[in-house]
Amino acid sequence: MSIKRAEKITIGIALAAIISFVLLRLLHRGLYWPIPERAYLFLHSGMELFGFAASFTMLVLGWLFFVNSLSKHRLYTAALFGAVGLFDLLHVLTAEGMPFYRLIGDTSLSQLFAETAQTAGSIGLFLIFRKNDEPVPASRRLPAFLTAIGLACLVSVLYFYLADLSVAPSSIFVGHAAELFRFETRSLIAFAYLGTIASVLYRNRNERPQALLTMIQSLVFFTVADVQFLLSANQHDSDMLIAHVYKLAGIYFLMKGIYYVTIEEPYQQYKRTESRINFLAFHDELTGLSNRRLLKEQLNDELQRAQQSGSRVAVFLFDIDRFKTINDALGHSFGDRMLQAVSDRLRRAADPSKRVYRMGGDEFVMLVPDMDAETDRIEHQAKQLMGLFDAPFVLDEAEYHITISLGISFYPQDGESVDVLLKNADTALYSAKAHRNEYSSYEPEMNRKAHDRLRLESDLRRAIDEEQFALAYQPLVNLTSNKVVGVEALVRWHHPKRGLLPPGEFIPLTEENGLILQLGEWVLGAACRQNKAWQDAGLPPMMMSVNLSMRQFRQHQLADRIKAILQQSGMPPQYLELEITESMTSDVEFAADTLSSLKELGVQISIDDFGTGYSSLSSLKRFPIDKLKIDRCFVNDLTRDASDAAIVSTITTMAKNLKLKVTAEGVENDEQIQFLRERDCEEAQGYYYTQPIPANLFENWFRHRSQTA
Repeated sequence: MSIKRAEKITIGIALAAIISFVLLRLLHRGLYWPIPERAYLFLHSGMELFGFAASFTMLVLGWLFFVNSLSKHRLYTAALFGAVGLFDLLHVLTAEGMPFYRLIGDTSLSQLFAETAQTAGSIGLFLIFRKNDEPVPASRRLPAFLTAIGLACLVSVLYFYLADLSVAPSSIFVGHAAELFRFETRSLIAFAYLGTIASVLYRNRNERPQALLTMIQSLVFFTVADVQFLLSANQHDSDMLIAHVYKLAGIYFLMKGIYYVTIEEPYQQYKRTESRINFLAFHDELTGLSNRRLLKEQLNDELQRAQQSGSRVAVFLFDIDRFKTINDALGHSFGDRMLQAVSDRLRRAADPSKRVYRMGGDEFVMLVPDMDAETDRIEHQAKQLMGLFDAPFVLDEAEYHITISLGISFYPQDGESVDVLLKNADTALYSAKAHRNEYSSYEPEMNRKAHDRLRLESDLRRAIDEEQFALAYQPLVNLTSNKVVGVEALVRWHHPKRGLLPPGEFIPLTEENGLILQLGEWVLGAACRQNKAWQDAGLPPMMMSVNLSMRQFRQHQLADRIKAILQQSGMPPQYLELEITESMTSDVEFAADTLSSLKELGVQISIDDFGTGYSSLSSLKRFPIDKLKIDRCFVNDLTRDASDAAIVSTITTMAKNLKLKVTAEGVENDEQIQFLRERDCEEAQGYYYTQPIPANLFENWFRHRSQTA
């Protein structure tokens, strides 16, 4: 039942109580009748005992069932109605015709217990619900219950003591004073009930739970019952009976509220929890997509259907290219939001015949049953899926372009079981990731490559321990003076079985498994020591350029680590140039702080592969950088491609205005050299001068060049 509907029902019940009371008063003369004493005693005792049972039930529930959800409202209400129940029981036992009937002046002891019960109940509820509810420990139960029952017993003993006195202790129980006392008491009760209703409605004006609305219904009937009691002139007439009926209605709605709190709400909470557990068992918590467990079940069902019908099933396994860079640069919370945005786009785009799952991390699966065998159809499906990522994702009012790599496996040719199909799709995905933003269908040859990758990763860990790495150096030449002004250190791996391996074959692996931190620190140390050794050997001081990886850039206390390396090597910091990429500057504040701490060491900073990333020019001016290195993809065809030539010209002009140096990478011929000189590009490096060479060969090359220059 929705809260809105429950509020309408509460209004309807309240109006029904009020209208029925008004009609009874208008028709009072015709409906009034006296009730025989014995009949009234039977009816009255039954109704009051029912009220006592309800109060006792609240006491028991407060002691037993509210332990895990005990609050001030629940505890004090249960204790209050324990006392009220005791007064109601004594009201019945001291009624006229019962064994303990007594008089106190012109008022019976039974009437005094009845008014005390309703006064305590109304004022107690008002005091309880005028304050905010809050949890209380279970240890508060015993003191609260003992206090309430103890006070009720004390008052009851006092009443019995007054009844046993031969003379009434006060004139308030005699004559007109007794009537006035009764009127004032009943008025106080009515105002207390109305005050409680107003307090509950005001404090829960934003959201009114079902249990509280039911309590409002109960309080309305208690208020009407109190007014009816006030208007009753006789102890044994229809007015008094109707008042008890209203009171019973109030008790009914009170018990209904208790039902919602003790049974209905816990049951609904249990159902919600059970539903949530069932959902999370088969769905991903972050994205809401189906998870690996549901994928395996549904893929197994599809394979059985395909086996019977002779059809094919395609498994499209894909992940986000360079997602690790997004996490490292912008944080995992941003990465989670990106995954949610990707999932929403996939969910909206998938038609009913295709189901999307999140495997974990940034890996997703699309299941395509009844897949055609034609190559064109496969290519169309793959390009359609990859095309979903052509449009940028807008997060925090900024646009982010991402791509995916996709691996595909088919039943039955690539496997006849769930695990084999997923493994082969993953193998195809790894093949596609070698190029990024590509798709690849599984081929048996890929397994050999995957095994080679695993062996290479194992060898890589051993290589770091055994120092199988070496550095090669490529010179940076000033285009004006034609002198060598620096070198870039590039790591090579002397594999004991596979020979010399270039960085492209192992650097991505080190970035994935975290070994890049150890390797990067070794490269920095070795490069600095070599530069210092050249200086000691008589070579003129030159700049040593070393690349920083994303993980290194975000490493804790990076500046302190580099400072320690410089001190250990003895190389002056002004001859160390640290190269970063544009992707490392996505988090502008972090990048600015990190670069500033590095500049305080006295080192130089350059942005490598400039023009291939998404750096903001407005942010670029905030970074304390010294140089831009134009990526080789713009230099390769600059003499034949007008677009590349325009990009290189723009970068050099912009750098000059920003007072930054420019180095062109990948220079291979005289035409490129001439073009760069005409555009005031300061430095160049590439095969035009020499390929990366070991330290001893570089020293020979440098001395020979210096002699022939």
